Amino acid sequence: MSIRHMHRTAAFALCISVALTGCAGCGAPGGASQSDSSASSSSSASTQNNGAKIAPTLKDYIQSLLDADKGTMSDQQRSALERAVQNDGKVSRSDYERAWSDYRQCIVDKGYSVPELQRYSSGVYALPSYDTSKATREQTSKLSEDLVTCDQLHITNIDTVYKLQIGNPTLSTNSSAVAVDCLRRENVKPKSYTVEQLEKDLVSDHNGLTNNAKALDCLVTSGVNVTPADETPWQPFQ
Repeated sequence: MSIRHMHRTAAFALCISVALTGCAGCGAPGGASQSDSSASSSSSASTQNNGAKIAPTLKDYIQSLLDADKGTMSDQQRSALERAVQNDGKVSRSDYERAWSDYRQCIVDKGYSVPELQRYSSGVYALPSYDTSKATREQTSKLSEDLVTCDQLHITNIDTVYKLQIGNPTLSTNSSAVAVDCLRRENVKPKSYTVEQLEKDLVSDHNGLTNNAKALDCLVTSGVNVTPADETPWQPFQ
């Protein structure tokens, strides 16, 4: 069985609900609510959530992550976010690269093979789906726990912030609407394309998205979980 790396996507949805209630400091924003995601986009898709924002500014959002951290972040990730606060809310490319390098090493240190990261044209990274077909239930469970640990230590927050600064600088809580705006802007989809159509496409095998570099960039940087058509699953137990 090939499993998509899902736990940070779940954190995205959790953070959105927290942001909308005025609280701060979860690991990763991005997922829209069911009612937001299914709305038709007769005008600009990004207005469907009535302008709701994750935070007033990206700098404010980063500070909320720092304030809420209970020691789950590594010193390196925390320092990178502190530098971003001083840099008007922007994570540097070098800090982003370092975070993912530390993440890979964390996985290796826990006894797994080196994962070949998925790199999108924007420079954003992602862990590919992984094959646990020959693993025991205990091994699979431990793998999931270890990935969560490495995620939280090294990349959860910095990866979220980096994606926001590239794909969602307005900090909209509606990731699907942000993705639709990008797909239109990049001429991947027509101007009439809607969030409802995107949701249908994402569950279709022939959507013209997962084999298109521009489309994949739009989706990933908007916080929409997607698997590239040509992805090679990671074999963690080899």
